[in-house]
Amino acid sequence: MYKKYLFMKYAECGENLSIGQGANISIEKESSIKIGNNCDILGMLIAKCSSKITIGNYTTIRGNSVIGSAEGITIGNHVIISNNVHIYDNNNHPTPPHERIRLCESGFYSDLWHWKHSESAAINIEDNVWIGERATILKGVSIGHGSIIACDSVVTKAIPPNSIAAGNPAKVVKKIDSEIKN
Repeated sequence: MYKKYLFMKYAECGENLSIGQGANISIEKESSIKIGNNCDILGMLIAKCSSKITIGNYTTIRGNSVIGSAEGITIGNHVIISNNVHIYDNNNHPTPPHERIRLCESGFYSDLWHWKHSESAAINIEDNVWIGERATILKGVSIGHGSIIACDSVVTKAIPPNSIAAGNPAKVVKKIDSEIKN
């Protein structure tokens, strides 16, 4: 019950929100998290640097998954994010070698460790996407509606609608027949 209280306090939450035991939320001032109706959250949501995380209706984020934003992450309706998925719209740290030396020498809890010092680019995950276990979605990626990201994939580039993507880096391996059959 306490976990749900935290989400209700720090995020804008829709109706029928289910918060699991392992769920957690971390939000800095100026950032926002919006969760739609009938969602199930068992993972961690982190919003920093005036970022915005938006989650649509009927979406689930399973156990040990982490959604970390320094810019913006939009997740559509009817999205399944499996266990142990990592979705980050930022590098978490500077990438140039000399900057990493400064980072370590500044002390392991200095301001240089803050995400505001890393590159970031918004992520957009459209409706009816399924992201398999242990997948990683990196900054600047968009995943088209109806797509599937295979287990253990690392998505570094846009995935078109109704596609199955797999591998490291993830590549489209199959198109999905999107016709509705009766």
